[in-house]
Amino acid sequence: MVVRIYQQQSESSGIYPIPDYDEDGFNLRLLLENGYFVFLPDIIYDERGTGVSALDCVNSGLDQLITYPNIDQKKIGLTGHSMGGYETNFIATKSDRFVAYLSGASISNIVKSYFSFNTHFSFMDYARLENGQYEMNVPFSENKEKYFKNNPIHDVEKVSAPMLLWAGTKDQNVTPDQTMAFFAGLVRNRKPVIALMYPHREHDLGIGSEESKDLNLKTLDWWRYFLKDEKNIPWIEKEMNQYERNQ
Repeated sequence: MVVRIYQQQSESSGIYPIPDYDEDGFNLRLLLENGYFVFLPDIIYDERGTGVSALDCVNSGLDQLITYPNIDQKKIGLTGHSMGGYETNFIATKSDRFVAYLSGASISNIVKSYFSFNTHFSFMDYARLENGQYEMNVPFSENKEKYFKNNPIHDVEKVSAPMLLWAGTKDQNVTPDQTMAFFAGLVRNRKPVIALMYPHREHDLGIGSEESKDLNLKTLDWWRYFLKDEKNIPWIEKEMNQYERNQ
């Protein structure tokens, strides 16, 4: 099963899924046609903070699926892009329910983001974290502990499953140094990780672009390798073998 997260997704349940190379590497129809159960849980934020709330919602959703006989509970992957990528990063530092993660164009350090200027939207990013998309609902100066508890990079050494990260190096919404910081933290702590950096793309890779095609195909490879045990995938096998030799 592939779990995809991004705030509330139930509103899209009536949209017919068309097979395509989507700009964020996630295409529901392609996954269904390749034999995956796809779970799209809703995330509801509360006073505990963005990451902690996402973790609780995902765990609650997975608990409801335990009795489904056609889902292998030992072969579940988690993915997200942008806000969903942040949630994926955070959950990866706290959960042992997934055998692989895929995170795109994602924030890994919300404290650094808080004190940044967003050149894409031309505003200070603390607005997005306090009262916008992240719904922290308190300034950093008034509740630093809440920000620290919801910051993925602070617990990067606790990630317990392989991660595939990707970003466009021209992204001005979530700058690629956020992806590279998480990559560096995983490498430093000897965690299996691959980062795909697309030099000519921004926050997404463009519908139908060569980069989108590449990412969609690599996404299918990633899930085949870790969820279906199809090991003859050289670009993944090389990195995983290198990781094992360094242990």
